[in-house]
Amino acid sequence: MGMSGRYLVVTQDLIESIKSGEISVHDCSVDLDIDKMWQMLQFTLTGNLADGEPPLGYVVPMSGEQYLGNYSDMDLFLLSSEQVLEAYMALEQLDRDELKARFDLDKMISEGVYPVREGWDKEGTFQEIVQTLNEVQALYQAAAASGNGIAFYIF
Repeated sequence: MGMSGRYLVVTQDLIESIKSGEISVHDCSVDLDIDKMWQMLQFTLTGNLADGEPPLGYVVPMSGEQYLGNYSDMDLFLLSSEQVLEAYMALEQLDRDELKARFDLDKMISEGVYPVREGWDKEGTFQEIVQTLNEVQALYQAAAASGNGIAFYIF
């Protein structure tokens, strides 16, 4: 078992219930689990392990400004509906060639990006990143269309 990135589509009421302790993050339905891809996505999109410039830094929200706090023994990060929309629009404009230019498996290995290791198949890893980004983009599109935010945590 490793560290898995999980997304929740959230309303303000749900966030308030989590913050008050009325609802545990563990009791919330996970809308998307990207497993161990979270840091590979972050690094490919932003060139950073954790912090990344918005709006692509919102795709895997892990920076200080998005930090909501520790709830249910989880560090929870929150995006507003506006930030979700910004991230979705940035992903819409990111074409496959630009994404491929940002992807550098050798640099991931040298920077210690989790869980990348020597000997990984470059093309296979890139395809996994594309597939996962498509899933994240679809989630962000749905959340933006309904005016909801996104909460993210690593479990």
